[in-house]
Amino acid sequence: MKITTKTILMLVLLAVPAMCLAQPESCKVTFTSKDPTIIDFARAYCSQFDESTSFEKIAFAAFSKGTFKKGKVECVVDSKNGYVKYSSADQEEPETLEMCYWNCDNKNEKLVAVNTILPSPDSEYNESYLIFYRYNTKTGKMTLIEAPFDREPDPIDLVDQDKADRKTIEIVLGSHNEDANRLQPFFILPRTGKDIIYRMADPNAIPKQLQREGRLIWDGNGFCPEN
Repeated sequence: MKITTKTILMLVLLAVPAMCLAQPESCKVTFTSKDPTIIDFARAYCSQFDESTSFEKIAFAAFSKGTFKKGKVECVVDSKNGYVKYSSADQEEPETLEMCYWNCDNKNEKLVAVNTILPSPDSEYNESYLIFYRYNTKTGKMTLIEAPFDREPDPIDLVDQDKADRKTIEIVLGSHNEDANRLQPFFILPRTGKDIIYRMADPNAIPKQLQREGRLIWDGNGFCPEN
């Protein structure tokens, strides 16, 4: 039986920890400057988590200190480019939170991305869980939306089909359970530029020479895959 993209995505969602599914539906954004900054968006998002020991609260506390690196903890705050990232390997399971935003062409909205990176169950590779909020300048709220992709990236998009043999292609198309998770797109938000890069979650899932990176091109309102 052929495994469809929808089936693969459902399997991935079943593997996502409950904490990644319980995302705030909307967040009020407060700011003192003319326009909200990435720190304002990060504050709005991270403050929705109740536990003071939540990774999101810890990440925002780090963002408030600016860019630094201390031991196994690294924080990047690039307000000019609208990007923040916090990574910690001090805890039992390393985790990363990165955020950025785009100004939409309609001038009334901004798109905010939140990418949570977690280790896989066997910790041999990392998986990213990417969500989006649309910020409305009139309401001052960012609202959780479906991924604004013209088309969801598929694992097969990460295979260089000019080089891959038929067996490899069939393995990717027919993958399921843990194998499917290894082949899922791993997203990298842009610190500079506007496009999102994605690669295979497990860089060793298939021979590296048969893999390719994908790019989601910003079109002023959402993203479309490169040709």
